Amino acid sequence: MQYNSTLKHSSTITMLFFLLLVPFFGMSQQRGQLAGEVFTMDGKPLAYASVKLKNTSYGTSVTTSGSYTLSAPAGNYTLVISYANYSVREIPVRVIANETTQVDKITVQSQANQLREVIVSDIQRNKFSRKETSDIARMPLANLQNAQVYSVVTKELVQEMGATDFNSAMSQVAGAVASNGVNDSGNEVFLRGFNAGVTMRNGLPSSPRTANEIYNLERIEVLKGPSATLFGAQVTSYGGVVNSVTKKPFESFRGEVAYTTGSWGMNRITADVNTPLNSDRTALARFNVMGMTQNGFQDAGKQQAFAFATSLLFKPNDRTTVSFDADIYVPEKTLLAYMRNTQKLTYGTMDKVPLPYDRALLSDDIMTSRANMNVSTELAYKISDHWTSRTSYQFNQSGDKESIFFVPTYLNDNQIERRYRIFDRYNLTYNSLQQNFVGDFFISNVKNTLVAGVDYSFHKNTDLSMSPAFLTFDTVGITDQAWKPITRADILKSRDAKSPGDSYNRSGNKILSGYLSNVTNVADRLFVMLSLSVNHYMADDSYSFTPNKDPKNNTVRTLEGYEQTSLSPKFGLVYQPIKGQLSLFANYMNSFRNMAASQGLPSDKDLNLEAVMMNWKPEQANQYEFGAKGELLDGRINTTLSYYNIDVTNSLREVSQDVYVQDGKLRSRGIEFDFIANPISGWNIIAGYGYNDIKYVKSIEANMNKRKNWAPKHVANVWTSYKFLQGSLTGFGLGAGINYVDKVYLDVQEVFAVPAYTTVNATAFYDKPKYRIGVKLNNLGDIQYWDFYGKPQKPFEILANLSFKF
Repeated sequence: MQYNSTLKHSSTITMLFFLLLVPFFGMSQQRGQLAGEVFTMDGKPLAYASVKLKNTSYGTSVTTSGSYTLSAPAGNYTLVISYANYSVREIPVRVIANETTQVDKITVQSQANQLREVIVSDIQRNKFSRKETSDIARMPLANLQNAQVYSVVTKELVQEMGATDFNSAMSQVAGAVASNGVNDSGNEVFLRGFNAGVTMRNGLPSSPRTANEIYNLERIEVLKGPSATLFGAQVTSYGGVVNSVTKKPFESFRGEVAYTTGSWGMNRITADVNTPLNSDRTALARFNVMGMTQNGFQDAGKQQAFAFATSLLFKPNDRTTVSFDADIYVPEKTLLAYMRNTQKLTYGTMDKVPLPYDRALLSDDIMTSRANMNVSTELAYKISDHWTSRTSYQFNQSGDKESIFFVPTYLNDNQIERRYRIFDRYNLTYNSLQQNFVGDFFISNVKNTLVAGVDYSFHKNTDLSMSPAFLTFDTVGITDQAWKPITRADILKSRDAKSPGDSYNRSGNKILSGYLSNVTNVADRLFVMLSLSVNHYMADDSYSFTPNKDPKNNTVRTLEGYEQTSLSPKFGLVYQPIKGQLSLFANYMNSFRNMAASQGLPSDKDLNLEAVMMNWKPEQANQYEFGAKGELLDGRINTTLSYYNIDVTNSLREVSQDVYVQDGKLRSRGIEFDFIANPISGWNIIAGYGYNDIKYVKSIEANMNKRKNWAPKHVANVWTSYKFLQGSLTGFGLGAGINYVDKVYLDVQEVFAVPAYTTVNATAFYDKPKYRIGVKLNNLGDIQYWDFYGKPQKPFEILANLSFKF
């Protein structure tokens, strides 16, 4: 293997890549200043409010006397006033070169005591359409300037829906369905025909075995389509990327403690406290804590968890910001994998299987404790008036000890095996270091906004697990009500009798990538994005040990590591026929998957090992998409409509047992529509629809022109709510939502399906400055339905929430 030469070649490409950027950093533009005041309607200064130019890094804070001054390049902007992380006013401004422009006094339409106690979100227009974020494109880029489709789930929407878990929080993302993973590990989100793991935290890889928690999330960002150019290929999906953004400290003392109780012994408590650490508010801290317990709706299925998060922010000077974030989450629950061998059933759909809906196949004695920890830091430095440097590092570790998976497996229409798998130890770590330079420059009066970055990460996975991987505890009748609960002692005794010992597995990889993305404002209403990344993947040597009852026949397998270098381009075009209100867009986006030789032998078996290792090319996913985005009626309507086509090529296709050729092809096409509206103050509407047609274009004969499993054709969602903002009912609100998910097949041959379902949820709440009371009703129709993996979901559920604010 030519490791050194390959790496040297990759390093040369990366160096040339960044040398092209050097001229940009020297470009400058004349600047001007804005000066003004911010007061509340009762004449008091809105001290410590944030003043920022929208979609830029230029900003400052309001002083204790109510004044502010900020400097920026000449041009037209939107000035955003925000308080306690809420936008309260937006006004157009113009910065004139070498001049100080006095902005008219800004009066926020609320009294000082209200703003310092209240729900500032009430005075926002279309509060659930807050899509402005610099994380999506890794640069300040407005939704109407971005050729990529994305959704943002805010913490305000999560609170209004009364969501207590990640899957519920995702229920109003157009075209998406969230569930626990195949083997109850982590969360998966169906996007454009593919399952995307929730693998990004604040823009850096974090791929836990645990389900994701929402107690410390500011928002959830869902990017649609292949996104390897800026986010890498190893922890993203061809359908998109799910990025969890954690809560950050701000310049006010504020807190909230909440308690939720309800069906099946639900008890959940959360606390969120934000505080300045010094008088000039250059040191800030925020703390979040969560504890919960709930029994399963079946006769088993108990879960409990504890979590803690802290975020610290320091501003040593006007140019530098340093942040530290850490969180730990420790859940304990029974683990149930997806239903195996459903193709052996003749029932056709899950609802016809006479399996008791309220009976579990295991017991609460078999609970697995897991842990997930994240530690990160970031240094943001303002290099000049035009350029900012962001240096970020994140460490993620997750795993479990003495975990037991239950793996139900159908034998026929009448019998099911209760199988299990044991991991004595499982450990997964991610280390990521990222450097970004973000800024803008002009070439002949044409504005360019650019992000240039380099990312280095290394991952490691080790496990000590039962051998063989799956063992059968017993076989029970599907309609038999006399299943006996299985204890942990029963499982361990069965294992001792049937397993020769533990297997050990170790694998890992390193990834070095460089990327460049530039948006050129070609004309007043025309934007062009050109992006490219170079990804160098270095797989470590992997090792596995499998025991045998006869120690002489133990199996030891070592696979030599390999390296691959891939280019991932991205192009976008946006034209605004109605400036600031309507955009027409088109994009080309790419992702890929590295293919190890261990995934199958090529058709030419005579190749030596080294040639085999280098034989496979990366699998490729290329998307073409076009559509329209609108922010109409002064922002009261935010909507997106798009058509996409994703072709996955270079897939392995088996031509005989364990022999493959690399000419497989999978195609995913579809339409997505989302609509977020605030027709009148207090009334909010969210609606979404996704149609997806995904099939194997070239595969093994049995799969040809068949639909990929676990992929619904139609997904739709609606949520509407109304909150009284004045009068005797001020603070009282009602909300209701509907979710529809089409049937999915559990096998590609379309033998057995989970049926389509429609759930209805509703909420009522009373939201006041010092407290909030809410009631949430889930699955009002009390229907029986299953997730994509054949696991029963909750029947009718009622939750009550009480929170105190300070």
